[in-house]
Amino acid sequence: MPSSGSVFSETLQTITTTKLAELAEQRLTFEKEYAAILEATSKESDVLKRVLILANGVKSALGVLTAYSKPKRAGRVQVGASTNRVLETDLKNLDRFLEQTRYDPSVSSKVIEDWEKMLFQYLSVQSAKYEYAALYGRLVTEWLSSEKGTSADDDVDMAESFEEVPGAKRLEARAEWEKVVFVPLEVDVHGLQDYLQTLFITGKKNVENVIRTLREKTREFESNLSGSKPFSVSNLRWVIEGLQSSDLLANEKREVLKDFLSNDIILGEIGDVLNMRMASLSRWTWGDHVPLEQRRKLNGTFTVHLDEDLLQAIFLHYIGVKWSVFFKNAFVTLRQSVAWKSNHVDIPKIDRLRRQYYLGPRNTSTAGNLEYFRANKHKEQYCAHQLLDHDQQKVQVEEGEEEAEFGGSDDRPRKRGRAKQTARNTVARHSMMQNARREQVPQMPSSQMSSFNVEEDDSEESYHAPPKRPMQAKQDLLHMLSTEAIINTRLYGELTCFRSVFESWNPLLPHDTILHVLEFLGVSDRWRTFFKTFLEAPLKFTDDESATPRLRRRGTPGSHALSDVFGEVVLACLDFSVNQATDGGMLHRLYDDIWFWSKDYEKCAQAWASVVQFTKTMGVEVNESKTGSVRIARDSSTELAIDDRLPAGEIRWGFLYLDSATGHFEIDGKMVDAHIEELRKQLQGKTKSVIGWINAYNQYAATFFSSNFGKAANCFGRTHVDKMLATHRRIQDSIFEGGNVVQFLRDTIEERFGVKGIPDGFLFLPVELGGLELKSAFVPLLQIRESVKENPYKFLEEFEEQEAEDYKSAKRTFDRGEVQTMRYSSEDPTFVPSSPKTFFSFDEFVRFREEYKFGQADLVRVYCDLLARPIEEPIDVSVQINQAIEQLKGQSNLRGVVSDWARMEPYWKWIAQMYGPNMIEKFGGLNVVDLGLLPIGMVSMLRQKRMKWEG
Repeated sequence: MPSSGSVFSETLQTITTTKLAELAEQRLTFEKEYAAILEATSKESDVLKRVLILANGVKSALGVLTAYSKPKRAGRVQVGASTNRVLETDLKNLDRFLEQTRYDPSVSSKVIEDWEKMLFQYLSVQSAKYEYAALYGRLVTEWLSSEKGTSADDDVDMAESFEEVPGAKRLEARAEWEKVVFVPLEVDVHGLQDYLQTLFITGKKNVENVIRTLREKTREFESNLSGSKPFSVSNLRWVIEGLQSSDLLANEKREVLKDFLSNDIILGEIGDVLNMRMASLSRWTWGDHVPLEQRRKLNGTFTVHLDEDLLQAIFLHYIGVKWSVFFKNAFVTLRQSVAWKSNHVDIPKIDRLRRQYYLGPRNTSTAGNLEYFRANKHKEQYCAHQLLDHDQQKVQVEEGEEEAEFGGSDDRPRKRGRAKQTARNTVARHSMMQNARREQVPQMPSSQMSSFNVEEDDSEESYHAPPKRPMQAKQDLLHMLSTEAIINTRLYGELTCFRSVFESWNPLLPHDTILHVLEFLGVSDRWRTFFKTFLEAPLKFTDDESATPRLRRRGTPGSHALSDVFGEVVLACLDFSVNQATDGGMLHRLYDDIWFWSKDYEKCAQAWASVVQFTKTMGVEVNESKTGSVRIARDSSTELAIDDRLPAGEIRWGFLYLDSATGHFEIDGKMVDAHIEELRKQLQGKTKSVIGWINAYNQYAATFFSSNFGKAANCFGRTHVDKMLATHRRIQDSIFEGGNVVQFLRDTIEERFGVKGIPDGFLFLPVELGGLELKSAFVPLLQIRESVKENPYKFLEEFEEQEAEDYKSAKRTFDRGEVQTMRYSSEDPTFVPSSPKTFFSFDEFVRFREEYKFGQADLVRVYCDLLARPIEEPIDVSVQINQAIEQLKGQSNLRGVVSDWARMEPYWKWIAQMYGPNMIEKFGGLNVVDLGLLPIGMVSMLRQKRMKWEG
């Protein structure tokens, strides 16, 4: 039985073929009439008679309906009889103008010649529409043929010859993966239990009370989850929608899920089966075996995914989401409790009294409290960020949004000259894990929910949290670190930071670690037995039919909601450990990617010691190539020492590395060069269709590169935008002759299809208008360049100037005796300092600037200004383009370029205004082809499929 995906492709192929056949007939008929009109007009010397011939010819050739009022008279145009109102109006008016020429000799030949040009233009436009409709159809046919030629389960899209043996890296990654996941790691269970007891219970009454409440809520949650029939039709809808947005299923199974959503009867039957499965949870199994498939990510890594049947996937996703929401609420509750230490400075009473004496009673509002702002942002976005805030929360990931993989010493030299301290488990297993690939799961930002929630609620009103955007969370973190570097080096002289990623977190996480942490948090034997069965799946690769299934003994399956739960439950221990060890320090964590910074070097050393202890206890380790530390000084010529209490190596993310001298993130040109070569390989496939080529280019050259350069923000400064623009230019120059991707595509289309003079707009306009939707990496950067602060340190200069002015103003107020009348409401109105008539020093005035705001100097505002991302500078619309987009009204399924300029995104405004005039001249509007000639809507759907990368 063919898969839904293959049926979809075959259906699309049939629709395309049918429409192309009809298009060919229409085009042939038009071109015959067009040729006859041209021949007839060429034989007529009188311009008025030529116009009459043209008017009747245009009506016939373009299918404009007419009504005849008198015998042997030209037909009058019926406005509204076709879809082209502009054409109808022009022809109707022309009929009446021609009547005028019969009686009025003053109508000049110039006016009549203009009419002739207009009519020839309509014919030329229609000829171009037919030509490009045929071209588009052939492009779609080429694309579908190339897609059909690739097996749905093959990880190589349009196989190509590479310099290395095809699939060598894939096979190597698989071999390394198999070495570790089928071999259990013996965890020191007693040591783990002691670690948890010491961390959460011993001598910590407040923490113990929170854990006790969590265990009670866990029992309550389990009871509700196992209660009445959970798989209703409404619940199945959000479960299936969540599965579709995840990275778990292949394209074909995602297509089947679409069919499920459209049929309530099928959903009802599925619900009955899954409710029976939930009722017999203790007997649940995977079956004989679970197929495995290997996928290549855009960044060059290979991941292993379970290819379970759809009913299992739906069942497990529902359970995973429910536990995810529960533990998210639990960890936020812990984060908000008194057990979680605050990083606020405990201001001594004598300092409070002195400030109140010299400045008057201070307002203790959190509005000017920078530490409160930091803590709130951390709680909302980085507290158990991988877990969901509610059942129906979506995860938004654009194709190509992946972190570039750093190749260690092959790309940039690691730091030398200090001892290397890395977190290694004592078990001698490192050699087999050195090259193991990380199983990828979507990484997401988190939003806050303030309490436990174990009630079932299907009302849409209860689902209020915004979608999770993994890449945005990563970019925000880079901006926060840059902002902290600017503020702390300027105000306090230095900042220390470390970053690390756990080595192959999903594949290597020990099962004993997961199950014992869950037991500590109150998960029952019944559910831990189910989780153990889930973890110990009988696995077999799809291309190894003769192999015997093997039980998984280590790690969790990537892209599963339950895997996210297990990972976050274990890592929550690290979050709390760092917080306690550093007296309120905050580990900024994006799943297994951890960052910590402080102006206090000792706090960073204490935080890293917690990481080392965690890795040894839990049986995990860090990835050395993604681990490093930096100590930044205010003076770039000063090199502050880092001892072996912090890890060696650079701090880097994507194509960026943190320059310890300047405190700025810089683009690693050598690493970019390596990926330019990879992009070249992906684009050089001789069998790759033009549309497939554009899809690959968009995801790699535009999205992947742009994401890994870091999004622009004030804290990065305008220089960073200029460097991104220059690097994109270098990418283009390296791959295309003359650096011109447009000319390359023009030449390719001309070579394959014989169509010359392709207008730029045909390449850049969206699919819904008949364009090929080539993305520009330059336009978004040019739109925001002028909005970025040129020098981010300017914010701090202005802040310090304002602080100095506030101090002078406060001193004048004190010297005039105006503070004396305010002291009655202070903490101790009778307090008098040793020098009551001498205003306190400027250093004392600014000592608690992060806790208090006095005067106009606002450090929270500076922090927000540095974090701010620039707003795109809007481009003005011309009268011509405004008229053209208004002509799109009534056209359904528009995207990008729509019929209302105000609703268009800045990028599409730029594209429409830049390329629109030429398109209007050639096609009479922004539609490249007439609606209905091609299955543009279905093509748009097909383009949403995930791309399979070569290699």
